[in-house]
Amino acid sequence: MDDSSIPSLLSSDVQGNSNLDLEDELSSFRSQWQQEIKSRSPRGQPGATDSQNDYVLEQAKVLFLKGSQLEQSGRLYEAVEFYKRATQLVPDIEFQVDFTSLHGPRERQESESSIGSVDNEELEDKLMEHLQSLQLSEDVNSRKSCHPEYDQRTTHISVLPVELLNYILRWVVSVDLDMKSLENFSEVCRGFYLAARDEGIWRSACQKVWGSNTGKCKKFGGWRNMYIQRPHLLYNGCYISKLSYVRPGEKSLDNFYRPFHVVEYYRYVRFFPDGAVTIMTSPEDPPSVLPKLKHKYTKDTGMLTGVFKQIGDRVTAVLKRVKTKDQTIPYYKKHQRQRNNNDMEMTYYVELELSNVGKKSFAKLQWIDYSVTTKYMMTGQENTCQLLDNKGYPDLIFSRVRSYTSSSEIPLL
Repeated sequence: MDDSSIPSLLSSDVQGNSNLDLEDELSSFRSQWQQEIKSRSPRGQPGATDSQNDYVLEQAKVLFLKGSQLEQSGRLYEAVEFYKRATQLVPDIEFQVDFTSLHGPRERQESESSIGSVDNEELEDKLMEHLQSLQLSEDVNSRKSCHPEYDQRTTHISVLPVELLNYILRWVVSVDLDMKSLENFSEVCRGFYLAARDEGIWRSACQKVWGSNTGKCKKFGGWRNMYIQRPHLLYNGCYISKLSYVRPGEKSLDNFYRPFHVVEYYRYVRFFPDGAVTIMTSPEDPPSVLPKLKHKYTKDTGMLTGVFKQIGDRVTAVLKRVKTKDQTIPYYKKHQRQRNNNDMEMTYYVELELSNVGKKSFAKLQWIDYSVTTKYMMTGQENTCQLLDNKGYPDLIFSRVRSYTSSSEIPLL
């Protein structure tokens, strides 16, 4: 090795040592930089965030529960304010609130133990059976069927016991079977609704209508459903039909025109729950005739009275003409007419069919048969004449008459 090569070797060694020093400094700088970054980053930041979220959630729960308590006490406006403040903190706070915290520890323990011991489905079934069997439990326990809306000094109807209220309803329905008034009574409040649905009242009404042919209510699901669905006559009014025809008048002397008369008259049929029926034909309007048909013992000219029987949707009746005394006829002529009337007896036979009209159930009667049998007392001979004519006997439509049920004489028993 010559002297000229020695400097080159020394220079290469110096360069290698310098490169190693630079790498060491670079690695140390990197490690220091990483340590500084770690030291600057807040180690407790995740924990602080969690604690802050928990604090906000607790505040929202407190506000929401406060609003729930205010709502239960009836202070709705204040409750809404607390609900708003709670949802502003946590939008879904209502799904994160434990409502059992509103109850005492003993209540929570009992509820948890009962839920753990009884299956959910069995609990629901028992609850439904309990509610169905105790529809009036709250009212019966408190002996009140309703509560007064306003304070008053006089005695309110809510003070009456349920048994007395039921007896009053039987007077409302009465023997005239005014079921329309009973339905109107049920629309007042929940307590009156339940009182008007008493099965005893509807059972008595069904027995009053069908008697020994009432049967059982299992097919209809209840006595009220039987009364509504099964065909029956309506007793709180009258079945009415209007008839009109043209009759030629008297001819004039000059024969320039032929006069005609339009004749109008009404036919009224009134049924009573005890089996009595009254038929009356009159040219007078209903307002003047209907008061005469309020009682079955009324006697008027042109009136037929008798009895009826209903089988299914068919109604058959047997009637006789009412005998009235005419005071305007002289005594000898009146005696002669009475003797002539006693020589024969007329019996009317009627058969009608019940049907619906519009939304009204069993409010229309259609004529099926109408005949009269005349019996002569002297000879015993009987003659039967058919009177039915489709044009002369239109359908009878029921019209409710409030004056018939404005007062009650006998309750429904």
